[in-house]
Amino acid sequence: MVVVSVHADHGRAIAWAHAGVCVYGVFLGAVAWHTLIEDYAVRNETAGMLGLTLAVALGLSLWWPVAAWWLSLAGSVLAVAAAEQAISEVVWPGPVLVVHVSVLVLSGLRAEPRVLVTRWLITLAAGLVLGYAFPGGAGPLALADMTVLTGATLVAVAAVRARGEALRGLALARWDTGRALAREALLEERARIARELHDVVAHHMSVVAVQAEAAPYRLQDPPKVLIDSFAVIRTSAVEALDELHRILGLLRDGDPGPAEPQPVIDELGRLVARVAETGAPISMEIVGVRRPLAPSAELSVYRIVQEALSNVLRHAPGAAAHVELAYLPGLLEVRVLNEPSSSPAAGKPAGPGHGLIGMRERVAMLDGELEAGPRAEGGYLVLARLPLTEDGDA
Repeated sequence: MVVVSVHADHGRAIAWAHAGVCVYGVFLGAVAWHTLIEDYAVRNETAGMLGLTLAVALGLSLWWPVAAWWLSLAGSVLAVAAAEQAISEVVWPGPVLVVHVSVLVLSGLRAEPRVLVTRWLITLAAGLVLGYAFPGGAGPLALADMTVLTGATLVAVAAVRARGEALRGLALARWDTGRALAREALLEERARIARELHDVVAHHMSVVAVQAEAAPYRLQDPPKVLIDSFAVIRTSAVEALDELHRILGLLRDGDPGPAEPQPVIDELGRLVARVAETGAPISMEIVGVRRPLAPSAELSVYRIVQEALSNVLRHAPGAAAHVELAYLPGLLEVRVLNEPSSSPAAGKPAGPGHGLIGMRERVAMLDGELEAGPRAEGGYLVLARLPLTEDGDA
């Protein structure tokens, strides 16, 4: 609300400034009209047209500065040319000169220095022509006042413009500094999170891996199913550690570490088999002709199935689950469904976690759709629809 109010106040201030300039232009145009009639014997109609021209030039300088400057110069020259009485001591009548100087100021606020110098030289040349070309002209001596006045005006305009550019540059530098400080704070926070993850998660996962490897040797003649279970636990813990180290490197300094092959759809069979070794009845089916996908799509499909199966193990232990990949025309459907669990999940019920959010983000990144929720007949369903291009890439 504060930002909107500031913008509204700024807009009203600009509108009032523009209105003031227009009123000022009308006033100077009327003064020029009266002066040309009274002091220089210009006909009423001609003086009125010249006064209107000068007023319009001053108003146009707010929106079309180049056209306004040329219009002001032309109106000033025509005012001198229309004067039937000699102009003494000055080249241009007073109101005419004031209008032209005002147009120089307003049109020069957004002009480059070389443009300001060019306009000053053209104004000086026009004054020389007017001083010599018309009978009774004041000559070069009268150019001194006009030259100094217009030159000082343009120098002031250049100084104001340079100050404005310096302030804009300072504001931009401060903005860049703010962004750099914000990025530094972000990097520090990421490094802190990486340290916390390493201290907590990595430690416990290492303990799990070591204990799973050592456990079979603490028993005499352990059954093969127990040895296989501990091997699965150790393998999963080591893979989780590898993934965690890669993420920690990305959090610390934006470097994911050495490039390693990322999981692809062809590795889903091994994932399903490893989950099935925990005792959960998991099956997998591929419908249609396997088509190669972009690496990011292959990884997303793998992670979606991985997270869905992890949720089955956490929230529906012992429930039968089925993974299905269906290659349809222009579409890849990834379906993971599970039956109701015969035993309650360990621990307190968990609310919507980051896993489902992560799946939605991966599907949205591929311009797909995700449905996830309880089934009417019991259990849970995760269904991702990923569009495929004509060449098969997602």
